[in-house]
Amino acid sequence: MHLVTSTYNSPSAVVYSLACSFRGSEERYLVVCKTDKLEIHALRSHGTELVCEKEIWGAPKGLVQLESSKHLVIALDIPQARIIVLDFDPHSEQIRLHHTSSISPLTHRPSVVQIEPNAPYKVTESDLRVHELTIQTMCFTLPASNNVVAIVYTDHSGHGRLIGRTGDKLDPSPLIPEKELGTVPSLIIPVKIEVASSEPTFGLLLFADKDVTFLNTGIEPEVEEPHQSGKGKGKGKSRSKSEVKAAIQASMVTINVPFEIVTAWTQVDGTHLVVGDSFGQLYLLTMTMEPGFSMTCTPLGQVSVPSTISYLANNILYIGSHSAPSQLARIPEDVSKSAVEPLGRKHASDDGDDNEFIEVVLNHNENIAPILDATLIDADGSGQARIAAVSGDDTGGSLHIIHRGASFRESAVLSDLPHIEGLFALKKYYNTPDHGYVAATTNTGTYLFSVSPSELTYLTSDDLPAITRTAHTLLLENLNLPGLDTAVHVTPNHVSVVDLITGKSISSWNPPKGDITAAAVDVTTNLICAATSQGGLYCLGIQAGGMAKTSECSFSSKAHSQISALAIYRNILVATFWGSNETISMTLPDLQPSNSTPATEPSAVSAISLSNFGESQTYMILARLDGALVVQAISPEGVPLPNARRVIPLGGGPIALASIPAQGNTGARVVAAGKQTVILSVLNRRLNVSSLPITGVCALSAFEAVGMQSSVVYASSTGLTFGQIEQLDKLHVTSHHLGNDSPLCLGHHPQLSSFAIGCMRVATTSDNERYYMRFVDDSTFNDLGNIKLKFLETVSSVLSYTYAGESCFLVGTGKILSGQNEATEGRILDVDGQVSSIQQYKQRIVAAINDRVAVFDVTSGSAMNIEDQIAKWERAYYIQSLVIRGDTIVVGDKLRSVAVLRLVEHFTDDEDDDMEIVERRATSVQLETVAMDMAAIWPCAVEVLNGGTTIIAAQLDGNILTWEVDGNRLEPRAAFYLGETVNKFIVLPQRSTISTRPVALFVTNSGRIGMLYTVNDEDALRLTRLEQQMDKFVKGLGKMRHSEWRAPKLLSASKKPPPRRGVTDGDFIKKFLELDDEHAQKIMSSGSAAEQIGRGDEEQIRRCLEELATN
Repeated sequence: MHLVTSTYNSPSAVVYSLACSFRGSEERYLVVCKTDKLEIHALRSHGTELVCEKEIWGAPKGLVQLESSKHLVIALDIPQARIIVLDFDPHSEQIRLHHTSSISPLTHRPSVVQIEPNAPYKVTESDLRVHELTIQTMCFTLPASNNVVAIVYTDHSGHGRLIGRTGDKLDPSPLIPEKELGTVPSLIIPVKIEVASSEPTFGLLLFADKDVTFLNTGIEPEVEEPHQSGKGKGKGKSRSKSEVKAAIQASMVTINVPFEIVTAWTQVDGTHLVVGDSFGQLYLLTMTMEPGFSMTCTPLGQVSVPSTISYLANNILYIGSHSAPSQLARIPEDVSKSAVEPLGRKHASDDGDDNEFIEVVLNHNENIAPILDATLIDADGSGQARIAAVSGDDTGGSLHIIHRGASFRESAVLSDLPHIEGLFALKKYYNTPDHGYVAATTNTGTYLFSVSPSELTYLTSDDLPAITRTAHTLLLENLNLPGLDTAVHVTPNHVSVVDLITGKSISSWNPPKGDITAAAVDVTTNLICAATSQGGLYCLGIQAGGMAKTSECSFSSKAHSQISALAIYRNILVATFWGSNETISMTLPDLQPSNSTPATEPSAVSAISLSNFGESQTYMILARLDGALVVQAISPEGVPLPNARRVIPLGGGPIALASIPAQGNTGARVVAAGKQTVILSVLNRRLNVSSLPITGVCALSAFEAVGMQSSVVYASSTGLTFGQIEQLDKLHVTSHHLGNDSPLCLGHHPQLSSFAIGCMRVATTSDNERYYMRFVDDSTFNDLGNIKLKFLETVSSVLSYTYAGESCFLVGTGKILSGQNEATEGRILDVDGQVSSIQQYKQRIVAAINDRVAVFDVTSGSAMNIEDQIAKWERAYYIQSLVIRGDTIVVGDKLRSVAVLRLVEHFTDDEDDDMEIVERRATSVQLETVAMDMAAIWPCAVEVLNGGTTIIAAQLDGNILTWEVDGNRLEPRAAFYLGETVNKFIVLPQRSTISTRPVALFVTNSGRIGMLYTVNDEDALRLTRLEQQMDKFVKGLGKMRHSEWRAPKLLSASKKPPPRRGVTDGDFIKKFLELDDEHAQKIMSSGSAAEQIGRGDEEQIRRCLEELATN
């Protein structure tokens, strides 16, 4: 089973940021570093504007700007640690690689790296092979010319110590002699304090729980005097080491503060510092050195828990976060000016004032990281699955409903207009862009409305009397007749050409036999085709002088002669039939059949659209009554092209179609609305399908109004709705905030229409934690209630259980008592350990409890009851993952193995007096090991794919591994480095009929939602060859090779990682679609004859990539 990865939602967690300017521009910029990209935003009056972004292959470890050259420096780790110097041009808004240097791996060890301030940027690395092994925090001191690293570490007794070492050789520095600290600081930062009457003072701030210690680093150390020869030469001033140590000790000031763990900080100016803590509280620290060091602490208020803070300008801060939306926040001017009077050398301001001084101006990004748990739901019954996910931190969390698709902005609603079957928009003047009329038709009549920018006016039959109000309208469309503003109106009884100025009919035509059942018009040729109930098909030519029949044909000899739908594009007519479900193509105006064989659909077609979306390729779009939308590429003659058909299920029919013409930079689009609604478009020569968040559509039409591009009007059971289609690929996130509860696990029960969320509530005033189960309605997000767990009891798993009419949530818990390392108690019912996972196996319950798997019987009657344990399987390590798919039970322990189990039942037959079997009873049940692999180091998520034959696991090191179940063996198959911690895999329902099938999605700590696809063996070889060819030409930031980036890594084990195989990076190979023909051909033709990719393979590769890009 070959897998292809693709990103559904990119990582949203922010790790670093800085505010700066660049050479050649006075403009200010915000640089944001996420786990997968570097973004540069220009500061504008309305906020920030993204002007450049660059993908990152590697783990970011730091981001700074060189003061003299204004170049950006980013440190990356894995697969090759390196320092990358980047030059951003503010005029072209492009990033250019200026310099790169490899360094030693940074993972799991501290390192000191120095970069010379000027080109050619010599990079010097100092490995921290010093006796301070348990380093807590470190930083360079100020001024930078001192070249001293301040290191905080803990000694063998757990006491905190501070030492200074030189940045080049890491020798002890006399500037900061080693000394013991009263506490163990979690953060140390350098500060520069402006002093009005003298030179600035440099120092260090050491942040520990509830206090901050200042240390003056501007004290001169002992100076060795050179040999003096000659009279009259006096000795220079000298200090001994003890004197320096005493002076530093005297300069140290400890001040109590109201915060504990500082997660981010920034120095605003020479006297102000802003810090944020792990509860999202922001504080303004005001420092002064007159007469000695003192500091005030002003609480500013609540923001997202910051991972980085940058001061932009005019009291505006950027708050970047791992676990909440990043924000732009303003500090009021009066607060920053008033916080200047120090409150003493021992206590900073902590008066319990809860005033919110900080003002959050806007959320800078939609952050759903870290995704702790997720599941698929279909809450509205549309058949369109959406992702439900929970994320959060110590301050609380949220339940998110996530899907990707087009955005729709509603602008007007006309209610109390039921039973609408068709909608048509008309221009009053053909050459104007805006529509002046909207017609809505029922089965027996037609409503006509006049449209103005401010209102919608109903028109009686006295206005435009040629548009019949007492009949069902089949077609109403503007015509392009020279010197006239006209429209064609088709009802079951006649075709009429209407003058839109006088309102009168210019010309009309009545069918000779039967009623008109379908019609289509082409405004470029002014040809109209009408089909009748007697199997006739007529082509009419429309001119300024009237309307005349140009050709006709009859299908009365066919067993099913009645045409269900028509569509015209240039000289092509496509017709579909009731009964036979055939689709035929004909040429115009002579109505001659094309050379193609009629195609037959499994269901009748009720509507057709033909469009090339402004490109060279024409598509035939069929709306079937079974709720499927067929998109088929056709030749200029109307012949279907081979291997160019796609079926899109919309959950149910009938399906309404509307074509939106190209406008400005927006290409042509087709909207299809069944039980679900999608919008079709073409971008970079590939067909895109985007979901549209409108439901209950009975009819729809394109609609153009002033200032509204890509607008539609649709009819539902309640009336008409006007709105504008905006972004086609927007991530829609509906969030329900859980207050102070931090979510841990998530379950959804479709029968109960509710979520069960296991939560932890942290008290900000103490270290106490309490755990709850919360229940939330899946459509309204209303709280349905909560259950408070016992003291010390934690929630660890939740299962949606359904069997024999019983529907409920099962919750697994654990309790770690004081002085113990693992849980010795827990509950589904009372057990002797923590229930880390619960799964349903038929009627029974299978649970992972500490280091064993246990099976429980369930009985139902007046109430559901969980019986005693009937079988168990034991493992030496704590079991973290338990998955059941069909009869396959997969177990992943926390340390090193993945195992496949089988539940074996032994039966006894009960016989009656005639020796006939009347009942079979299970007398014993046991779990047996089928296969086990001991190479899965630190598995953190496990799932079963491919009907139980493929096991997939993610490692803490960032690898994805798969095995195939082969009898009693697990054969390693795939190995791939993702670079992020996967928290969960979710198996997708197998509904797709295309060759590139989605099989699972996964969620990570950084907020990434990824998709896993499977392809057949032939396509797997093609995509692998493409990836290998692209690896030669497409390099990452810092000239990183893609093959090195995606090679598996074992960072926490000494054994050699497995070779990369079995997985293709879909995000990487999709870049092939963005290349011009010259670069694409260069990639295809490079290398030996065996490596080159032929034209036939290229076409199939492009089809696979288009499926990846649009699924």
